[in-house]
Amino acid sequence: MKPINLKTKLLYLLLLIGFGLIVVGLIGYFNIQNIKKNLDTLYFGSLLPLSELNSINAEYHNSLASSIYQWDNKLLDDEQVSKKIIQSLDHINQLWSNYSALPKRPDEIPYVKYTDQQIQNMADYFTQVRSLINDPQRDHPLSLITMDENIQSIQRTLNQLIAYENDAAKYEHAILLAQYENALIQLFLFLGVILILVMGLAWMIFARIEIQQQQLIESSETLKHLNLKLEQASYTDPLTALFNRRYFNVVYEREFKRSLRSNTPFVFMMLDIDFFKQYNDTYGHLQGDLALQAVAKVLKTTLQRPGDYPFRLGGEEFGVILTDTDCKNARIIGEKIRASIEHLKIEHKGSKILPTLSVSIGGICIVPTVDMSEDALIHTADTNLYAAKERGRNQVVFSNKL
Repeated sequence: MKPINLKTKLLYLLLLIGFGLIVVGLIGYFNIQNIKKNLDTLYFGSLLPLSELNSINAEYHNSLASSIYQWDNKLLDDEQVSKKIIQSLDHINQLWSNYSALPKRPDEIPYVKYTDQQIQNMADYFTQVRSLINDPQRDHPLSLITMDENIQSIQRTLNQLIAYENDAAKYEHAILLAQYENALIQLFLFLGVILILVMGLAWMIFARIEIQQQQLIESSETLKHLNLKLEQASYTDPLTALFNRRYFNVVYEREFKRSLRSNTPFVFMMLDIDFFKQYNDTYGHLQGDLALQAVAKVLKTTLQRPGDYPFRLGGEEFGVILTDTDCKNARIIGEKIRASIEHLKIEHKGSKILPTLSVSIGGICIVPTVDMSEDALIHTADTNLYAAKERGRNQVVFSNKL
């Protein structure tokens, strides 16, 4: 049998690679289509259960209220309306349980908890109404005005939750569609470029393909190892184990925009160790590092909520971003951090205010607006930090406006 020459081998290789890329492209295309279909179902199915919420709304208005009005007009007797109240409350409870069992986003949980409490209050109210109807004595009449007000209140609460679900789903779906379109474009561009490069360069690299393949495997393993280390270290300050300045930039922009969308307070604080240069000069840089770690430990101990972000911004300067809190609590947290560091009783002979280590804190708490600059908040916090130092250090200066 005549051996296959190099040119034929290369031709077979090109055909195999080209066929493989086309198959991969088709598989990728259909997978992206399936992912889009599944995510569409997820966003407008599980994550947007408007049918349950609308059914609860209808149950209050069309069943409970209607039954009470029919009873008041003598169209239903006591036993019939009592039975209808039980059935309606059971149905509402089942609908709400179905809705509550679905996965919830972190920023959605407060809405759900509040609505759950309102539904429980309404269940208690209609239980009392049922008891009044079943009481033959009936010391006082049933107030239809009070019932209407309660039903209007729960419907307002449910409508707010429905509006939130709808807005969130539209926002997520818009992001999905943008990612879907980008993925398709990138897929086709990637396949086109790869096909052209393979056909144009295969003749030149065929003789070295084995060596390069081995080098690629070794490089890939090394890269994976380095990427793992880089991922672990990229957002963490190695000395204090707090988030670093790089991650601060990411979180600051993200949480600022989230507060802008949700019209909720945004809190940022800057902390500076008082007379830290003198501390290093007196005790040495090794002891200075231990002091930084002690301050970082206080921050991590004090800020334990999911929405609390402590950072080491550089040197002896730290930063704190607080979410899902109000300005009053933010000020309290800042004072708690300052007092906790003072209570460490770390000796500081170089301090001009205390014999122990202390910090000065400048903070800003504000509800962002569209015309507000992100840098303005940092500047205000820095100005307040400077003011804290000018007023004698070891104190918190906070403001609620720029």
